[in-house]
Amino acid sequence: MMAATKTEPIDGWRAGNGVIGQRHLFTMRLPIWQAILIVLVASSATTTVHTAFGFQLPHEPSKPWGKNRRCVNTGPKPTSSKLNMVRNIDLPDALVFYGVESMMTRQIDKSIGEVFDADDRISCVLRPGVARLLIECQEVGTAALLLSEELGEEESVKRVFQNAWGKSSDIGGEKMLETLMKSDDPVINFRCLNSEFATSVSNVNDDTSDNDLSDEYDESIEFYNLRTNGRSPSPAFLLDSLGSVQIDPRGFGGSSGFGRGQWIEPRRSPMPARTVVFIAGDWDTSKDQSMDEGEKSTVKDRCAAARAAGCRIVYLEQLPEQTQQNIPVQDDTQTMDLCDAVVSRLGNDNPRDLQPITLDAVSTPGSYWLNPPSPRDDVGNSVAVDAIVDWFRSEREMEEIVGDEGCVVSVDEMEDEMSEEEMNKILADLDGL
Repeated sequence: MMAATKTEPIDGWRAGNGVIGQRHLFTMRLPIWQAILIVLVASSATTTVHTAFGFQLPHEPSKPWGKNRRCVNTGPKPTSSKLNMVRNIDLPDALVFYGVESMMTRQIDKSIGEVFDADDRISCVLRPGVARLLIECQEVGTAALLLSEELGEEESVKRVFQNAWGKSSDIGGEKMLETLMKSDDPVINFRCLNSEFATSVSNVNDDTSDNDLSDEYDESIEFYNLRTNGRSPSPAFLLDSLGSVQIDPRGFGGSSGFGRGQWIEPRRSPMPARTVVFIAGDWDTSKDQSMDEGEKSTVKDRCAAARAAGCRIVYLEQLPEQTQQNIPVQDDTQTMDLCDAVVSRLGNDNPRDLQPITLDAVSTPGSYWLNPPSPRDDVGNSVAVDAIVDWFRSEREMEEIVGDEGCVVSVDEMEDEMSEEEMNKILADLDGL
């Protein structure tokens, strides 16, 4: 085998374009089989590809590794849509109607007749939209509570609610009322200052459905249990009421529920940050002697308790044209400024109509707020809930002590008091000095 006599480079072959001139083959002294081999290798490097349009384009050889790692900055590519942040929508864990005024309105029952006194003919009916909200709570698993600081026993609050439901029209009838008030897992719960706050063990875990555990209670949940010392503006009564209720938490995804199967949390009490409290102006109860005038909680007290507990607050304003039979309602404009939303009505009981208040509207974020709240005072400063509860408890206990003993004056103390003559003598002696 003889080497080539010409040192001229084979330009076409080394360039990689697959073209070898005939002049190079004939000027090289190579065996015929080696020349054929060179032609075959060159032809394999000049493969062509067929496009959809029928053209034949030469296949470009692969570039070196260093060149492939270089990124070419072509600039931002135009897009037809923007990137939006996806945020979870938290439906309320609980709806709290703080005070009977927030759930019911008073009207004069004309069926009794004018023989009785006007106060005896006053009855309560549900506000329009309350029944629809309760049915929504039953569908999605949100708890509802009616808190009363005026009535003594839970059974009294239940009877008032049942009578108001019966006098309200087009809200589902007795069958729906039984569904909302079923004993094993009711949708609407009733609490008063004399309630025994406890959580049943059978409600903590669905697997423990044994009837023997129905009378046992979960001792891990702590309650204040302050009775009258925990009434508003202290948040103790509100927090104890929330702690005595159990719900099934919803998974990530909010009202759509697309993340329900990802993680199912155990039953727990409603979170104050996901609780919406409804309050309304006070009724004119000047003739009601069930409580002393100084012990009655006002709408401002209930608003302060809900803020200190870390809940959202919706004020139900009573417009003059909505007042039935001129029954007075005492709206507090200063309290309205402290609430997260002020609405004139909850809507009606037709689920197909557009409503100002729905579970989606009071979600977080919703139609009235974006972020969950935190415990705060009337000015907006953050507060420690336990410290607020202890302060109100100590102040009310001190008032009870002072009320029993502070105003009693003994006879010895009266005798030790200085008479007017003795005082004049002392003053006369001082004048001489």
